[in-house]
Amino acid sequence: MKTSVDCLTCFMDQALRVARISSPDEAVHLAVVREVAALLPKMEMELTPPENSVAVYTAIAGITGCADPYHAIKKESNAQALALVPELTREVERSEVPLMTALRLAIAGNIIDYGAMRSFDVEAALARARTIPFALDDSRQLCELVFRLPKQSRVLYLADNCGEIVYDSLVIRCLAELGLEVTVAVKAGPIINDALTADALACGLDRIARVITNGTACPGTPLAMCSPEFLEAFKGADLVISKGQGNFETLSEAGSATDAPIFFLLTIKCPVIGAHLADLVGRRRDELPGRGEMVLFAGNHATVR
Repeated sequence: MKTSVDCLTCFMDQALRVARISSPDEAVHLAVVREVAALLPKMEMELTPPENSVAVYTAIAGITGCADPYHAIKKESNAQALALVPELTREVERSEVPLMTALRLAIAGNIIDYGAMRSFDVEAALARARTIPFALDDSRQLCELVFRLPKQSRVLYLADNCGEIVYDSLVIRCLAELGLEVTVAVKAGPIINDALTADALACGLDRIARVITNGTACPGTPLAMCSPEFLEAFKGADLVISKGQGNFETLSEAGSATDAPIFFLLTIKCPVIGAHLADLVGRRRDELPGRGEMVLFAGNHATVR
């Protein structure tokens, strides 16, 4: 997905928001806005928005001196999700198709995104996920594929945000209980509220899956920037599950980079992303306006190898 003109105003909005989180000093806020404004004419519009955002957040950190402005918010998001997950686990276990239920709850958890949104209601999103149809729904296809995979097949799960990774654990546990070998990829360095290794460990993901990083501090998975370890896992996977908007933005047109089926799980919070996805799947753009539509779709016409 290429960077849109609309993304430029979003970068400015994010810059001011992060500056205010990082410092109470209005002079710092002004310096951040001016620095990011100077970056916009230099951006490569052929790159994805997450790739371009790396320079934005590097500039902000350089001025504010705060490399991880969302640190406290990330810990709070994880704690809130961990408080909910026991009851959600029981709900998954009692359901007719536990994996299907877990997928719905995990996609609802993608509402936790401080890059795209100023505020959100996780419990309302979870409630909606139980009753509202997905705007795009390849969940049956994914479940059928998972149930046919031989034991010890390799699943690579691309994680997104803190808090959200706790809801992801519902899916990851279902996959592990089916005898699949799950690797969860988080970010290598702080970027917005994306999950890091420490977050994955704090949420117990290492007890049900292998945890690695993708080698970047980018809010997505730009393959050209990723580490050799990650690329080995990506190319060797039997199934890739890509979570969230940033991973979608960087991988939406990367189907040929792996033979594995790729499934995208996300809540669309941006009209630019909604329009891009609508174009990819041949839908009208007004069907995916970017107002919280929940999506699970096979990104590369996924089939079992």
